[in-house]
Amino acid sequence: MIREDDRSDNAAAKHSGRKGNSYPSFKRISGKILNFVVKGTSFVFCLTLGMLSIYVFSVAAIYLAKASGKITSDKLNNLFTAIGLVAVAAAVLDLSVTLYREMVMPEGEKRAPARVRGSLTRFIVIVIIAVLIEGLIMFFKFSEGSEIRLLPYACLAFGAAFLLLIGLALYIKITIPVEKLGQRDIGS
Repeated sequence: MIREDDRSDNAAAKHSGRKGNSYPSFKRISGKILNFVVKGTSFVFCLTLGMLSIYVFSVAAIYLAKASGKITSDKLNNLFTAIGLVAVAAAVLDLSVTLYREMVMPEGEKRAPARVRGSLTRFIVIVIIAVLIEGLIMFFKFSEGSEIRLLPYACLAFGAAFLLLIGLALYIKITIPVEKLGQRDIGS
C-alpha cells in the first residue's frame, strides 16, 4: 500500500530527476522527532516518579524507625504514617512502571486490548489498595480516640474504594467482549 507522503516524494523525485524515494518526507522525519521527544519526556517523568517513590519509601522508613520500642500514641501515629507512606510510594512506583511499559518501551505500535486492560487493571487495583489502607489508618486513629474528626474521611475513603472497585468491575465486564473480538479478528 502506498502512503500519500510516499506519493508526494515520488512525484517530487520525478520532477527533480531523482530516482526513487531517496529523501525521506517531512512527515516521517517530524513523526520520528516527535516520537523521540515524547519517549524522552516520558522516560524523564518515569524516572522522576521512581525517585519520588524511593524518597517516600525512605521517609516511611524514618517514621518506622521512630515507631520502634515501647508503644505509645506518638509511636502508633508514626507507625500509621509509615504504613500510609508505603502505600502511597507503592502506588507511585507502580504508576512509574506502568508509564514506562506503555510509553517508553511499547512492544508494538498497536496495543492489544488485553495488554491495555491488564495495565489499567493493575494500576487501579494498586490505587484501590492505597485508598483502603488510608481509610483503615484514619479509622484506627479514630478508634484510638486521638482523631475523632477523621471518621467521615475514613468513610469517604472506603466509599471511594468501593466505587473504584465497582467501576473496575464494569470496565473489565465491558472490555472482555472487545478482547475476544480482537482475538477472533487476529485468528482469521
